[in-house]
Amino acid sequence: MHKHDSKDISLMDNRTDDVMIKKWFDFNKDGKVDSDDVKHVLLRYEIILLGGLALIIFPLLNNAGYISVSSDTFWVLAGVVITAEALLEIYYEKKNRRK
Repeated sequence: MHKHDSKDISLMDNRTDDVMIKKWFDFNKDGKVDSDDVKHVLLRYEIILLGGLALIIFPLLNNAGYISVSSDTFWVLAGVVITAEALLEIYYEKKNRRK
């Protein structure tokens, strides 16, 4: 149950590790790690903002010659940002309908 080092000093047990993992991944701070935590992280306007900023910065760097990236990459990034925005709107629409 306990892990021991060579001097027989007790280190953290498995339960402590589990609590630390739960605390680390419990993004909405409800005491459990579940799909709501994933929604809390992914379905946020900040994700769309970061994607939009990337769609501004990366093409500018590409045109200035600092990076060399195919335009297809930018279209993929645009698709990801648009999809994130659509999922966010659908999520909040359903959430408002339940009220």
